[in-house]
Amino acid sequence: MKQLASRPALVALIGGLAVARLAWHPGRAICGQITVAGCLGVAVLVVAVLGVAAWMVRVTWLAAGAVREITRLPRLPAPAALAAAARRSGAGEVVCLDGPAAAFCAGLLRPRVFVTSGMVESLADDELDAVLVHEAEHARRRDPLRRLAGRAAADVLFWLPLVGWWSRRRLEDAELAADRAAISQVGRTPLARALRATTPPAPPVVGARFDGAGPARVSQLLGDPLPRRRPPLAACLLSLLGLILAVSLAMCVGQGLASVVTG
Repeated sequence: MKQLASRPALVALIGGLAVARLAWHPGRAICGQITVAGCLGVAVLVVAVLGVAAWMVRVTWLAAGAVREITRLPRLPAPAALAAAARRSGAGEVVCLDGPAAAFCAGLLRPRVFVTSGMVESLADDELDAVLVHEAEHARRRDPLRRLAGRAAADVLFWLPLVGWWSRRRLEDAELAADRAAISQVGRTPLARALRATTPPAPPVVGARFDGAGPARVSQLLGDPLPRRRPPLAACLLSLLGLILAVSLAMCVGQGLASVVTG
């Protein structure tokens, strides 16, 4: 019930779809022109095509915003400590920014690691190495592009809460994979110290933030089993209801268009 109470707009939308579907009563002549299975198949196809088209538009919009934000970042010449850490960690090209302690990976087709001057000044050498390995793993996996695609899917398919849950789980997986790379190359202790010493603000670039893993990251750092992650029952039920109603509404629209054409 808490899940439902936290999503009043989603509940209202799904309720509205349910009312619209119950209020629609197509004539027998319209229904007789196509089988139920055929009508259902066409409705599913329409929902899928519209969903993919909306997702592509949303991805394009977010990508354009990310490119603009990356070009506006205040760059600085890389200090000697950062250049040395990049060589030790194998992180490749690292961009230094002016600002408080923060590090992130950004860029869609050619992701790069961004580190602020405040981060370089606040960390020891091995801690900075751990941060660079972590962010370089995000770049190697092209996680900014994956995150942007997941965010676009969650935005477009907001009436399917499971999509948002899946997107958040992919963010956790990205964080855990980057942590494993840092642990393997630098060790657990430097990474733990780096995480404890810095509390970075949200990166200003769309698709740059990879956080929210919280307990799972701590468990992995401690060597404990990862907590089980299952979708909440409310999200499953709302997603099932949303899908049924979306397909049903598509059938209503199709039947209405058929009545206009044949009328």
